[in-house]
Amino acid sequence: MRAYLAVLPEQIDSLLRNGSHSFPSAFATTRLFFEENSEVDEEEREFDLSLLAAEESRNMQESDTAMGFVLAVNLTSAQSGAEDEYQVELLSDIAWSQVDAALVAETSEPELTWYASQEIADHLSLWLAHKG
Repeated sequence: MRAYLAVLPEQIDSLLRNGSHSFPSAFATTRLFFEENSEVDEEEREFDLSLLAAEESRNMQESDTAMGFVLAVNLTSAQSGAEDEYQVELLSDIAWSQVDAALVAETSEPELTWYASQEIADHLSLWLAHKG
């Protein structure tokens, strides 16, 4: 299952350095989210979820001007627990090998810049230095 983690640059750094990191939950197409958004295609639902995760990342940084950081990951069925409206509880750590991409909201516009997992390390120092 594709999921989106709202993260801080420090958490990306920890995941990259340690190979895994614990996160409490991830934005995903839950049953309720699917029912409320059944008229749109999968790509649009995933974009909406990634925007929600980017907004949560900004909230975690307590800044409306901070960049929003999201990791797109592939969850195993054993990793996802209870669902709420937009998120699933994560029952185990996320491994670096599960990361497909980083998505970064650089402005308040509903746009995300996509970075392949192989590119993340090249941009991480800039993200760690950025404070909103």
